[in-house]
Amino acid sequence: MEQTNARWLYIFILMSLISIMLFPQQVQADSNWLKYFRKDSLLNTYKRSYAVLDDTLWIGTHGDGVTINDGKKTISYTNRNTRTSPALDDGLVSDYITCISIDEKNGRVWIGTNAGLSSCNLEGKEWQRYTEKTGLPNSVIRDLAIDSSGSLWVGTPSGIAIYDGETWKKVSDNKGLEQNSVHSIKIKGDSVWVGTVGGTVSRYKDGEWRTFVSFE
Repeated sequence: MEQTNARWLYIFILMSLISIMLFPQQVQADSNWLKYFRKDSLLNTYKRSYAVLDDTLWIGTHGDGVTINDGKKTISYTNRNTRTSPALDDGLVSDYITCISIDEKNGRVWIGTNAGLSSCNLEGKEWQRYTEKTGLPNSVIRDLAIDSSGSLWVGTPSGIAIYDGETWKKVSDNKGLEQNSVHSIKIKGDSVWVGTVGGTVSRYKDGEWRTFVSFE
């Protein structure tokens, strides 16, 4: 009896494996999935970041700059087509986008890249760029956030830069951070939460830093 049960169990497992290989499970909605690729007006199938302003979607790609879609038309911004002239240091600093944040209060869009930070107005004009030469602790931008006062927080592998619209202020591990290699920044009310690659989580509130999760 035990041999018979074992034989049937073996047959069941074998048939299940064959069924999975020949007829892989497909997950779909009530209707067929719609697929969109580059040929369907997507600028790049590898998306890195998104930001939404009203009904307009700003999309950052890995190598093809930024595309804007309002549901009716699509506009793309790249390192080439956003520069006023080769002699001016403006435009999108790199086509490899890492993060996007929209400052509706001041009417600016901030775009982080692997080679610096770029900014434009809500119409995609008046481009500016920022790197280590202009005040950033590192030109690799990992995350962006805007606090309640309108200041921009920029996370990099070498700490944080805070921009109040006129000047840059740098924050590193000797000025409150537990670690310099910042991975993400989140703002809730008057609190700024900073996560690092090493796993630490710190909070800035009322002018003071406090570490909630330390590296072990």
